[in-house]
Amino acid sequence: MSENASNQTLSIVWLDDSDERPQENVIIQQQLRALSSNFKMFKTINDCEQYLKKQPETTPISLIVNGSLGKDLVPVINSLPQIIVIYIYCFNVQLHQLWAVKYDKVKGVHAIFDEIKIQLVNSQISKNQLGESQTSKTQLSIIKNVPTTDFLPETISRSEATYALDLAYLIAEACFDYFGRMAVVSRTRDDFISLCRNELKSGSTLLGVIQEFQDGYAANTAIDWFYRDPFFCIIVENIFRASSIDMMLPCQFLIHDIKKQLDEHKFTSSVVVYSSGVMSTEALKKLDEFIGKVIAFKSFLLANLDRDKALSRTLNSDSSNRCKRILFIIEADPHIENVKSFAKIGSLTSRVDSDSVFFMIGSLFKIIQIQHEENDIINVKISLCGNDSENSTKALFDQLKAQYIDSNGETDIIGFGQFLITTGNSLNGKPLCDEGERLISSYVDQLPADDANRPRGYDALGAMHLSREDFDESLNWFKKSFEFVKEKLPPNDLRIAESCKNIALVHFQKKEFTQTLEYFNQTLVIWKQSYGDDHPILLPCLTNVASIYEHEEKIEEATACYYQMLAIIMKHHLGDPSWFAAVYNNLGNMHYRLETYHLALGFFKASLEFKFKFLPNDHPSIALTYKNIGLICESMSNIQESRENFEKAANIYGALYAADHECVMQIAELIQNLPTQST
Repeated sequence: MSENASNQTLSIVWLDDSDERPQENVIIQQQLRALSSNFKMFKTINDCEQYLKKQPETTPISLIVNGSLGKDLVPVINSLPQIIVIYIYCFNVQLHQLWAVKYDKVKGVHAIFDEIKIQLVNSQISKNQLGESQTSKTQLSIIKNVPTTDFLPETISRSEATYALDLAYLIAEACFDYFGRMAVVSRTRDDFISLCRNELKSGSTLLGVIQEFQDGYAANTAIDWFYRDPFFCIIVENIFRASSIDMMLPCQFLIHDIKKQLDEHKFTSSVVVYSSGVMSTEALKKLDEFIGKVIAFKSFLLANLDRDKALSRTLNSDSSNRCKRILFIIEADPHIENVKSFAKIGSLTSRVDSDSVFFMIGSLFKIIQIQHEENDIINVKISLCGNDSENSTKALFDQLKAQYIDSNGETDIIGFGQFLITTGNSLNGKPLCDEGERLISSYVDQLPADDANRPRGYDALGAMHLSREDFDESLNWFKKSFEFVKEKLPPNDLRIAESCKNIALVHFQKKEFTQTLEYFNQTLVIWKQSYGDDHPILLPCLTNVASIYEHEEKIEEATACYYQMLAIIMKHHLGDPSWFAAVYNNLGNMHYRLETYHLALGFFKASLEFKFKFLPNDHPSIALTYKNIGLICESMSNIQESRENFEKAANIYGALYAADHECVMQIAELIQNLPTQST
């Protein structure tokens, strides 16, 4: 993209002529309009193509197109400089991946719109901002505003922190969430102590506190240390707000231990608690803007079951024109899904009131109401939340997190590294990817040679390099994984099948079809042994194998694959008509090439019937099937039926495209070349 284009507002264009999901399409249009004021929706290829070609080269455009239309449009517009990325949104991912892989601007074929939306949402975030704010250790100071040891923590500085669920918050919250789910990484405690010492000036009185922490810390004293000296609480909060992966990692042991203490002592029923502080009038005005919305507390929150005790913390603070006393009235229900743990901590430390309640950093709250009292105390009624239903970016971050958390709610360094890589890819943030790669590589290098986690690490690194289109390096990691599982596991283990499939996918991208077939067939052998010869899990693999056989002109082998797919679809009553349409169409093509025309005609007509179930009657794919039927009929010397089908195709193409369009001219030539009557 040119320098000028990078500074332009992103335009989003959506081409879709399907009427199958009208309600969903309306919702998608609303979401796309919310992402870009320059959003355009088209129903026909001709209109969309003309619009795209008229746009200035400096206008960056993200194009979303369904599979059937994309197959015709993408070859025409892929080279346009204003097109920066293309997403294919379709039912049949496997079918459309076969042609889409040839075009460099196609960044994904998706059946789920949210997978596209997460990339669109975050493409508007500056890559420079991401690189600087998430990874630069030298430009950040986590000691800013750290108090002396006689500091009494109040809510003043915390209340004035921004509440927005911005990118820095989302990354930090996700990292801390992972830290709590991971087993303690032994070296992080020493790293945390070194980090603190490196940030302190020589001779600081806090160096003695750090030494006490090193000598006396235990997992069951984590929260107590936060109130033994506020240094530790403040430094972790500053690290959270800085959202630097390098700085957050040393906190892993501490976050894990705090979460464990909160989980062990968490409330089991709803409770109302109170927290007071002093807030500037300017900050209060900003808070007013969030009424009815969800805010994030980028600090640990200490509240109290007793309202008067909470207010006593700011008893000597007078309201003025510049500052106001504020009381948060917090409704907290531990049964809300995804809510962070909170607990009464009187039994965990003697340094706070016995009725004190501790909330985890990053907790979400919805502001219900802000009202004044006669004694100049401003009441802010809030409720603890697990999610923000109106924040699509937060929801998508949660989806990314969930991919690498197991059924027990746990993860490890490999899972965390995969999350960083996936998030970095979604945000176009290479530093996050690099950090994820470094973590996984370092972790795998430290594992024993026969550790079962080694192939997981190899696979994660292989997948990362595959996403970067670094195919040779990807193949190297996947083969390491394959050699490990092949040596350690029984020959029919499903993990060997998965490893074979990964290698096959890389060879497929490299267009090394002999090796692709070899590894796909090994995958199929193991899957058939485990699931049987007719399980739906075989379908994507069979699709790839059949396409390779077609490429190599092994038509009988490809036909056998398509018949096997048809048997699976029919046996398991898979209801998606697009599957039937695609398989029948492919069988029609195979029998046409085998010159078994009666069978080809039957399959094309069956494909047409299924296409009518999910496509409009004037869809280009319908026209293509009419054309194929016409060709079959011509080969069978049924000229009248051939002409009728060619003309049906011509009517559709003529309504969709200009007179000089390739499809229009081809069908006209076919009609012109037909004999005047059957022979």
